Amino acid sequence: MFGFVYTPSSVDVADVNPKKLLEKKYPRERVTVSKSIDLNGDNKKEHLLITDSGNFYFINSKGIIVLIDTNYYNDEDPTFHILYVSSKEKHVAVTLDYLPSNTQLFVFQYKDGTLKKKLSIIGDVNIQISKTGEITQVWKDYYPEGGWDAAVAIYKWNSKKDKYVGSGELPR
Repeated sequence: MFGFVYTPSSVDVADVNPKKLLEKKYPRERVTVSKSIDLNGDNKKEHLLITDSGNFYFINSKGIIVLIDTNYYNDEDPTFHILYVSSKEKHVAVTLDYLPSNTQLFVFQYKDGTLKKKLSIIGDVNIQISKTGEITQVWKDYYPEGGWDAAVAIYKWNSKKDKYVGSGELPR
């Protein structure tokens, strides 16, 4: 009679609830916002989670939990956006809205099994994100004597420079 024992070498994230996985490792954290998506085209989902303490976590397809950033607080729940910057590359954007009109935006590139911050901007008036990953920032250009005009900056991903390149009226 022959037999064998199967012992998995790592957690199969497809079978695990990412919120429970995070809360098991960090019992004081409570997930408030989450999104699951295949960022690197390997047909396995990665998980994006923000907790009530304002921490932003990433769980890769191997189940490794990484703290990406902190202080993700705002008046509403943060929002995840997936930017399709090319046919082979997706970026993760997080927006934080502060009433009445400010929006803060962080954009991350999936690289080497984690997320790397590539852009951080504030739109005093507005931030718009196109499906192709073009970001429009509308900000207040203040006059020295008081008052302001709306100024517009456009950011596009440049893969050769490995960064977002801005055009238009960039904030000073």
